[in-house]
Amino acid sequence: MTDNNYILGPSSSPDTASLTEALAKAQAEYQHIALDSANPHFRSKFSSYAECCNSLRGPLNRNGIALPDFRPGFINGMWVLVGTLRHKTGQYISGVAPLLNPKGDMQGFGAAVTYAKRTLLMALTGGFSGEPDDDGNEVRGDVPAAKGKVDALAYEQQAKTAIATAKDEATAQKHLDTVRLRVREKACTPDVFKRCEVEFNKKWKKEVVTNG
Repeated sequence: MTDNNYILGPSSSPDTASLTEALAKAQAEYQHIALDSANPHFRSKFSSYAECCNSLRGPLNRNGIALPDFRPGFINGMWVLVGTLRHKTGQYISGVAPLLNPKGDMQGFGAAVTYAKRTLLMALTGGFSGEPDDDGNEVRGDVPAAKGKVDALAYEQQAKTAIATAKDEATAQKHLDTVRLRVREKACTPDVFKRCEVEFNKKWKKEVVTNG
Protein backbone atom coordinates (compact mmCIF):
# COMPACT_ATOMS: atom_id res chain seq x y z
CA MET A 1 0.00 0.00 0.00
CA THR A 2 1.29 3.48 -0.82
CA ASP A 3 0.18 7.02 -0.06
CA ASN A 4 -3.30 7.95 -1.25
CA ASN A 5 -3.17 11.45 -2.72
CA TYR A 6 -6.87 12.00 -2.15
CA ILE A 7 -7.27 10.93 1.48
CA LEU A 8 -5.23 12.42 4.28
CA GLY A 9 -4.74 9.42 6.48
CA PRO A 10 -2.99 6.07 6.76
CA SER A 11 -0.03 5.33 4.51
CA SER A 12 2.83 2.84 4.45
CA SER A 13 5.92 1.64 2.64
CA PRO A 14 5.18 -0.53 -0.43
CA ASP A 15 6.08 -3.66 1.56
CA THR A 16 5.19 -4.10 5.25
CA ALA A 17 5.66 -7.87 5.68
CA SER A 18 8.65 -7.68 8.02
CA LEU A 19 7.12 -4.86 10.04
CA THR A 20 3.85 -6.75 10.38
CA GLU A 21 5.62 -9.89 11.57
CA ALA A 22 7.73 -7.96 14.07
CA LEU A 23 4.74 -5.99 15.33
CA ALA A 24 2.79 -9.20 15.91
CA LYS A 25 5.65 -10.56 18.01
CA ALA A 26 5.87 -7.30 19.97
CA GLN A 27 2.14 -7.31 20.64
CA ALA A 28 2.44 -10.82 22.10
CA GLU A 29 4.69 -9.26 24.76
CA TYR A 30 2.44 -6.30 25.59
CA GLN A 31 1.04 -5.93 29.07
CA HIS A 32 -1.89 -3.77 30.14
CA ILE A 33 -0.65 -0.18 30.32
CA ALA A 34 -1.16 1.25 33.79
CA LEU A 35 -3.72 4.01 34.37
CA ASP A 36 -1.34 6.52 35.93
CA SER A 37 -3.28 9.78 35.40
CA ALA A 38 -6.73 11.12 36.27
CA ASN A 39 -9.22 13.22 34.32
CA PRO A 40 -11.32 15.18 36.84
CA HIS A 41 -13.83 16.23 34.18
CA PHE A 42 -14.75 12.66 33.25
CA ARG A 43 -14.01 11.31 36.76
CA SER A 44 -11.87 8.62 35.20
CA LYS A 45 -8.29 7.44 34.98
CA PHE A 46 -6.20 7.09 31.85
CA SER A 47 -2.71 6.14 30.69
CA SER A 48 -0.43 9.12 30.09
CA TYR A 49 1.73 9.39 26.97
CA ALA A 50 4.85 8.78 29.07
CA GLU A 51 3.38 5.62 30.60
CA CYS A 52 2.36 4.34 27.16
CA CYS A 53 5.91 4.88 25.86
CA ASN A 54 7.49 3.21 28.89
CA SER A 55 5.22 0.19 28.55
CA LEU A 56 5.54 -0.32 24.79
CA ARG A 57 9.20 0.61 24.20
CA GLY A 58 10.67 -2.71 25.38
CA PRO A 59 8.54 -5.09 23.28
CA LEU A 60 8.85 -2.87 20.22
CA ASN A 61 12.62 -2.34 20.46
CA ARG A 62 13.29 -6.03 21.06
CA ASN A 63 11.59 -6.73 17.74
CA GLY A 64 13.37 -4.08 15.72
CA ILE A 65 10.69 -1.41 15.92
CA ALA A 66 11.24 2.13 17.18
CA LEU A 67 8.65 4.17 19.01
CA PRO A 68 6.78 6.30 16.45
CA ASP A 69 8.29 9.58 15.33
CA PHE A 70 5.97 12.56 15.02
CA ARG A 71 5.94 15.57 12.72
CA PRO A 72 3.43 18.44 12.70
CA GLY A 73 2.12 19.68 9.39
CA PHE A 74 -0.43 22.10 7.99
CA ILE A 75 -3.04 21.13 5.40
CA ASN A 76 -6.33 22.70 4.29
CA GLY A 77 -6.13 25.30 7.04
CA MET A 78 -5.62 22.78 9.84
CA TRP A 79 -2.61 21.69 11.84
CA VAL A 80 -2.15 17.92 11.92
CA LEU A 81 0.34 15.50 13.43
CA VAL A 82 1.81 12.70 11.33
CA GLY A 83 3.00 9.65 13.28
CA THR A 84 5.23 7.02 11.68
CA LEU A 85 6.06 3.58 13.07
CA ARG A 86 9.35 2.31 11.60
CA HIS A 87 11.00 -1.13 11.43
CA LYS A 88 14.76 -1.70 11.16
CA THR A 89 14.26 -2.81 7.55
CA GLY A 90 13.03 0.65 6.65
CA GLN A 91 9.41 -0.47 6.35
CA TYR A 92 6.87 1.83 7.98
CA ILE A 93 3.22 2.62 8.56
CA SER A 94 1.89 6.06 9.38
CA GLY A 95 -1.26 7.82 10.48
CA VAL A 96 -2.55 11.37 10.92
CA ALA A 97 -4.42 13.07 13.77
CA PRO A 98 -5.83 16.63 13.87
CA LEU A 99 -4.26 19.17 16.21
CA LEU A 100 -7.25 20.98 17.67
CA ASN A 101 -6.33 24.04 19.70
CA PRO A 102 -9.39 25.98 20.95
CA LYS A 103 -7.19 28.40 22.91
CA GLY A 104 -5.09 29.32 19.90
CA ASP A 105 -1.89 29.65 21.95
CA MET A 106 1.33 27.65 22.23
CA GLN A 107 0.26 26.02 25.49
CA GLY A 108 -2.88 24.75 23.84
CA PHE A 109 -0.91 23.64 20.79
CA GLY A 110 1.47 21.68 23.01
CA ALA A 111 -1.46 19.99 24.76
CA ALA A 112 -2.98 19.06 21.39
CA VAL A 113 0.33 17.57 20.24
CA THR A 114 0.63 15.44 23.38
CA TYR A 115 -2.96 14.20 23.04
CA ALA A 116 -2.44 13.37 19.35
CA LYS A 117 0.89 11.63 20.02
CA ARG A 118 -0.73 9.35 22.60
CA THR A 119 -3.64 8.58 20.25
CA LEU A 120 -1.36 7.77 17.31
CA LEU A 121 1.06 5.76 19.48
CA MET A 122 -1.72 3.44 20.62
CA ALA A 123 -3.28 3.23 17.15
CA LEU A 124 -0.05 2.43 15.31
CA THR A 125 1.27 -0.11 17.81
CA GLY A 126 -1.98 -1.75 18.90
CA GLY A 127 -1.25 -0.96 22.54
CA PHE A 128 -3.99 -1.25 25.14
CA SER A 129 -4.72 0.01 28.62
CA GLY A 130 -7.37 -0.63 31.22
CA GLU A 131 -9.52 2.29 30.17
CA PRO A 132 -13.24 1.44 29.87
CA ASP A 133 -14.78 1.25 26.41
CA ASP A 134 -17.88 3.44 26.62
CA ASP A 135 -18.91 2.82 22.99
CA GLY A 136 -18.48 6.49 22.11
CA ASN A 137 -20.72 7.81 24.88
CA GLU A 138 -18.35 10.71 25.54
CA VAL A 139 -18.92 12.01 22.02
CA ARG A 140 -22.65 11.33 22.11
CA GLY A 141 -23.03 13.38 25.26
CA ASP A 142 -23.40 10.79 28.02
CA VAL A 143 -20.43 12.11 29.99
CA PRO A 144 -21.47 13.55 33.40
CA ALA A 145 -21.11 17.31 33.20
CA ALA A 146 -23.79 18.73 35.47
CA LYS A 147 -21.21 20.07 37.91
CA GLY A 148 -18.52 21.24 35.52
CA LYS A 149 -17.33 21.63 31.98
CA VAL A 150 -15.91 18.77 29.94
CA ASP A 151 -12.30 18.73 28.75
CA ALA A 152 -12.89 21.04 25.78
CA LEU A 153 -9.88 19.94 23.77
CA ALA A 154 -10.52 16.23 24.18
CA TYR A 155 -14.27 16.58 23.61
CA GLU A 156 -13.86 18.65 20.45
CA GLN A 157 -11.34 16.16 19.03
CA GLN A 158 -13.70 13.27 19.73
CA ALA A 159 -16.72 15.09 18.29
CA LYS A 160 -14.92 16.13 15.10
CA THR A 161 -13.61 12.62 14.56
CA ALA A 162 -17.10 11.18 15.07
CA ILE A 163 -18.56 13.64 12.57
CA ALA A 164 -15.84 13.05 9.96
CA THR A 165 -15.96 9.26 10.21
CA ALA A 166 -19.73 8.80 10.54
CA LYS A 167 -21.21 6.19 8.20
CA ASP A 168 -23.65 8.69 6.69
CA GLU A 169 -24.80 12.31 6.93
CA ALA A 170 -27.69 11.47 9.26
CA THR A 171 -25.33 9.90 11.80
CA ALA A 172 -22.96 12.84 11.51
CA GLN A 173 -25.90 15.19 12.11
CA LYS A 174 -26.73 13.34 15.33
CA HIS A 175 -23.18 13.88 16.56
CA LEU A 176 -23.42 17.58 15.70
CA ASP A 177 -26.77 17.85 17.48
CA THR A 178 -25.19 16.30 20.55
CA VAL A 179 -22.51 19.00 20.57
CA ARG A 180 -25.26 21.63 20.31
CA LEU A 181 -26.94 20.05 23.34
CA ARG A 182 -23.67 20.14 25.27
CA VAL A 183 -23.44 23.87 24.57
CA ARG A 184 -26.97 24.41 25.88
CA GLU A 185 -25.99 22.52 29.01
CA LYS A 186 -22.96 24.85 29.27
CA ALA A 187 -20.68 21.83 29.22
CA CYS A 188 -18.67 23.41 26.38
CA THR A 189 -18.54 26.76 24.62
CA PRO A 190 -20.41 27.87 21.49
CA ASP A 191 -17.04 28.08 19.70
CA VAL A 192 -16.68 24.31 20.02
CA PHE A 193 -20.01 23.85 18.24
CA LYS A 194 -19.04 26.32 15.51
CA ARG A 195 -15.84 24.42 14.76
CA CYS A 196 -17.69 21.10 14.77
CA GLU A 197 -20.28 22.59 12.42
CA VAL A 198 -17.47 23.65 10.07
CA GLU A 199 -16.18 20.08 10.14
CA PHE A 200 -19.69 18.78 9.37
CA ASN A 201 -20.16 21.15 6.42
CA LYS A 202 -16.69 20.44 5.07
CA LYS A 203 -17.19 16.69 5.20
CA TRP A 204 -20.86 16.22 4.35
CA LYS A 205 -22.28 19.31 2.66
CA LYS A 206 -19.38 19.37 0.24
CA GLU A 207 -20.07 15.75 -0.68
CA VAL A 208 -23.74 16.48 -1.25
CA VAL A 209 -22.84 19.25 -3.70
CA THR A 210 -20.20 17.11 -5.43
CA ASN A 211 -22.45 14.08 -5.73
CA GLY A 212 -25.34 16.17 -6.92
